[in-house]
Amino acid sequence: MRETPQLRAAAMLILAAAIGAIALVLSSSTVGAQRSSLLANVTTLKSETGVLELCLELSSRGAAETTLCPERRLLRFERAPEARWLRTRALDIAPEVAVWIRARRLGSTLQLGLGVAIEGVARGVRASSWMLDWNAASVAEWERTTSVTLNLPMAPHPELWPPAAGMVAGAHRLETGKPAPEFSLPVLGGEADTLITLSQARQAGQQLTLIVFWASWAPYVGQTLSVLGDLAAREDDVLVIGINVYEGSDGAGASFSRTYGSDLLHLVDADGTVAQHYRVDGLPELFVIDSDGIYRGVIRGAAPLTEILTAIYGVE
Repeated sequence: MRETPQLRAAAMLILAAAIGAIALVLSSSTVGAQRSSLLANVTTLKSETGVLELCLELSSRGAAETTLCPERRLLRFERAPEARWLRTRALDIAPEVAVWIRARRLGSTLQLGLGVAIEGVARGVRASSWMLDWNAASVAEWERTTSVTLNLPMAPHPELWPPAAGMVAGAHRLETGKPAPEFSLPVLGGEADTLITLSQARQAGQQLTLIVFWASWAPYVGQTLSVLGDLAAREDDVLVIGINVYEGSDGAGASFSRTYGSDLLHLVDADGTVAQHYRVDGLPELFVIDSDGIYRGVIRGAAPLTEILTAIYGVE
């Protein structure tokens, strides 16, 4: 049958739609929930002696509020210089993220704000209602400002709200050549309150520990888990830990793991706290830890894992 312009146009539309569908599938493997957000309020307490105490309230979805009171947080209103910004000491609230409270006197009004430094870049944050009328403020009563949202590139330090699962308090940021950050997570398909830490999962004398972050909806995950399952079955000195991340509560992750990589240890990082701390930006991703617990590198996305591991780490 002779090709007509109409047929050629229809074929091009079908091809464009197919390419768009493929692009959509591939883009779905990228983890989108990398940034965290906190609600922040400056709180003030006026004393009878004319001193104002400044503290910071932080809250996160699913977590209780926490109040942080930095050092050098007391301000004597009458002695504060006119229109000059003063600041408290900084508080570290996430890896490479610090905040401090700012205040300046404008006549009988105190203007309040926050300073935020993310990876060394500082900026100011202020809500329109962050003003305190000194004469009208109640004595010995905490007053709150309007909440503002702080968008962070990383999850807050776990010690702010000690979680049942996630990063162990005080875990440092992921860095090549440094010990792998410690975490504590439940087993996939097991009891939510039974947690396993990275240190507990690793065994003495193991040559290699591979941590693979995955989700059942991401492309190539089944292939990756199958390759890693075969590798772990052949090599006694290799431990593979699967971490099911950003999965719903419908049991899809547990069902998927029974088909692919069923002999591996699979843990659950439902809200992505550990994934964010490890800087995961796509699924699957494989993190390599040596026998001393030192993080050595990452293999991102759908890669020829067998060839890479053979060439770099001598695993066949």
